[in-house]
Amino acid sequence: MLGSKLNIYKKEWLEVIFQGRNQSYGAYELRQLSPRATNYGLAIVTTFVLLCSMGKFAYDHMPGEQYVTPVMEVTPVTLDDLVEKIPEEKIEDPLPAENQPKQIAQDPPALDLIRFPEPTVVDARKAKDDVAAQDDFKDDKKSPARLTLKAMPGGSAIARGEFGDKKKDGEITGKGTGTLSGGDDKVHDMVALEIQPEPIGGIKAFMKWVGENYQYPSAALEQGVNGVVMVSFVIEKDGSLTDIKVGRDLNFGTGDAAIALLKKARKWSPGIQNGRPVRVAYSLPIRLNTIQQ
Repeated sequence: MLGSKLNIYKKEWLEVIFQGRNQSYGAYELRQLSPRATNYGLAIVTTFVLLCSMGKFAYDHMPGEQYVTPVMEVTPVTLDDLVEKIPEEKIEDPLPAENQPKQIAQDPPALDLIRFPEPTVVDARKAKDDVAAQDDFKDDKKSPARLTLKAMPGGSAIARGEFGDKKKDGEITGKGTGTLSGGDDKVHDMVALEIQPEPIGGIKAFMKWVGENYQYPSAALEQGVNGVVMVSFVIEKDGSLTDIKVGRDLNFGTGDAAIALLKKARKWSPGIQNGRPVRVAYSLPIRLNTIQQ
């Protein structure tokens, strides 16, 4: 056997070594597969090396981004551009001269007249603090008017005449004709009145009376209704409350109960405009709370 010429790189020597032995043993099978496994491994490694080499070659020869030289834009500047421009001063339009109230003809008044102009929206530069205080009109011997005049002995109780920049007979504003009977049935807003209407004893006492005398409907109590019932009415010249309406109702009879209550209310002190009682629109919120019942 020592003198034989067996090629160890062929399968002959396996047969000699494992002759008469258990060839199903793992070593025999491993030696049979060894050449093929070696060739597979070599082929895989060679392929991997070739792929890496080709990838590196392709990356090195890829076209790169071209560098673009930036272009500088130059804006020509002149001396005129360096000189600070002073904005032109805006010339405001001159304010029109206010038409001052003037007396054209006037019966001598029996009461002291205090100028009380109607509130108007004007330019802030024309605003003047020349409105008389409300305390000035609490004196029974004083009355609001377009002009300020002293009382004259034997004067007229209602000073009739012409006022303003136009020649017209009538109200203190010179915009209409008044009547001795005071027949102004217009319903006025609370905003521009000379004297606001007020319940006897004040608004707090009136609201207390409403809270103590409001009859909560049984259906509203059962449903646990809470909220605000908004009621509107007109305060007449004699102070009575008329045209009572419910603007916002909580249902279950809450609005009807509010109307029934206000019909029992005492007369108010009426609103005063131009020295005379006038009709005034008024809104009253009545808050309901079942917890207090």
